Amino acid sequence: MKNVKTFIQSLYNQDGSFSFAPTNRISNLYSTCFGVMALDLIRGINQIDTQKTTNFIKKHQDKKTGYFIDKNCIPKDNATHNIDYIKLQLTDFAQMALSVLNNMPNYDYYFLERYKNKDYLKKWFYNLNWKDPWLTSNIIMFILNCMIYEDEKNNKDYIYFIIELLNKNQNTKTGFWNLDNKVLLHNQMAGAYHFLLFYTYLNKKPNYVQKIINSTLSVQDYDGLFNYAGGGGSCDDLDAIDLLCRSTFYFSYRKKDIKKALIKSYKPLMGNQNKDGGFCWAKRDFLTINKFIYSFNPLLIFKVSFKDFLSNGKSKIFNQLKVILNKDICWEYSSLESMKIKCNESDIWSTWFRLSAIALIEETFPEICDYKKSFNWKMRKKCGLGFYKK
Repeated sequence: MKNVKTFIQSLYNQDGSFSFAPTNRISNLYSTCFGVMALDLIRGINQIDTQKTTNFIKKHQDKKTGYFIDKNCIPKDNATHNIDYIKLQLTDFAQMALSVLNNMPNYDYYFLERYKNKDYLKKWFYNLNWKDPWLTSNIIMFILNCMIYEDEKNNKDYIYFIIELLNKNQNTKTGFWNLDNKVLLHNQMAGAYHFLLFYTYLNKKPNYVQKIINSTLSVQDYDGLFNYAGGGGSCDDLDAIDLLCRSTFYFSYRKKDIKKALIKSYKPLMGNQNKDGGFCWAKRDFLTINKFIYSFNPLLIFKVSFKDFLSNGKSKIFNQLKVILNKDICWEYSSLESMKIKCNESDIWSTWFRLSAIALIEETFPEICDYKKSFNWKMRKKCGLGFYKK
């Protein structure tokens, strides 16, 4: 995989931080954590000044609450990801990055105290916005991971209580979590990704794995990726690929179909690498006649829901209008305008996530890459995004 290490290193700064992208050199706690984890995945972490980077991350922790906070990552009042979400997310990424750097936070997680009450946990869980499982599942993931990192042994009862709540509320038809809300299957799939890794980490067998496999396979689009607009998305693609790979740890159910689906994903994943060595969120393209026929085939209604079928069509039409009119298609990390770039431009987040998806495929089905791995991957053994254990 040519120049990807050089790309990541090109975003490294003298103060130990990483910038987000060549076209957006903003340097913050997010981009620095992404850089650390991307380099660690390809065994390049020793090529930076790890002490400087550790100091950069640790200076963002708030002594009173334990949160990691970056004043350069403050969302607008009406943003989808509010400040409470951002603080939890930054804390999760910071603790993961520090573990890579063989370090840990300076201060206790005082913000966790209210979650160490089962009555509160239950009320909190059911009051979350389950109309958007993709977003909500992140919040649960942050809390679970923080409990594990803070003190897994002493927080064990609360960790397993959250797992019990997940078990009780898993959809028996899809294998996902929506708490009876009408939600796109694609959204539910992305949400399930944030839960299943904990089952693996805690050595617990998840329920309805066959349903998870069926549902995830049904979301795959014509191009082998997992975004209805076509061209995938660095989050969506890893979410689905992780679910499919992780499901094979428990059952051999539809293993041939999973392998076939991942073969279809592998090349377009690689195709999201740019000439600078980095990877982008997505490369939206023109619909061919064959793609159009596949995407708008009424039989898809039986593979997914009618709502998903309509969303698939609308997403592609909206995407095509922008492509035809040569308008920029942009995205912004966690609703932060300061981290906005074009979808087809390389960035540190997409590079980490796309490398992670490729690594998952190569580690789970090495024959797909003819047993010649892109890297001697360093799969994450500590809990969190990227955690891998067969």
